[in-house]
Amino acid sequence: MLCVACTQLTAVTNTDDFIWRMVKGCLQLGLVPDINNSVNVCPVDHVALLSALSVTSPFTSASPFNVAHVTGHPPLRFNDLLGALTTYGYEVTQTEYIHWRTRLEQHVIETQDNALFPLLHFVLDDLPTSTKSAELDDTNAQGLATAAGFKGTSGVDEDLIGLYFAWLVRAGFLPDPTVQGKKALPVLQGGVEVAIGRTTAGTA
Repeated sequence: MLCVACTQLTAVTNTDDFIWRMVKGCLQLGLVPDINNSVNVCPVDHVALLSALSVTSPFTSASPFNVAHVTGHPPLRFNDLLGALTTYGYEVTQTEYIHWRTRLEQHVIETQDNALFPLLHFVLDDLPTSTKSAELDDTNAQGLATAAGFKGTSGVDEDLIGLYFAWLVRAGFLPDPTVQGKKALPVLQGGVEVAIGRTTAGTA
């Protein structure tokens, strides 16, 4: 499964995306699960570039480029993504998945208000198993990009996660950090301020 993240420059995103619902739901709960599965996340502008190249490149009719898998570089894990909450000043505690799952279920029953509520059947099943990403060979995708003069790979690192958090705060999807973290959220200049998605309210 490829999770398409926001753009690298504007950080505009879809707040109905599973990744950001996961982040917000954990923040509302105050707990993050210990899941070390890899998350195949790639900025949408790089995915759009590869999509365009795949239909316009003269290589598309040749067998080596019939399939172009897209993978994020550097590799990202759930613990990296959710651990960034603490890095940027959000107060959450990491716990075992089973404990997190139980607390999440209790929280939803008590409050009926959590960003993960629409996906409860998924996250309460067996998230460590259901979120395992397949190992993909993105050689063809890298070849398409480099042959056209572009960087072969792209991905999401801690600094880019901070940029995404900053936009989600400005859009009203996430609250401001409550404590001083190891890093401060970057200051965004201009750009779109309205979240794309049905759920834009701040955390309760």
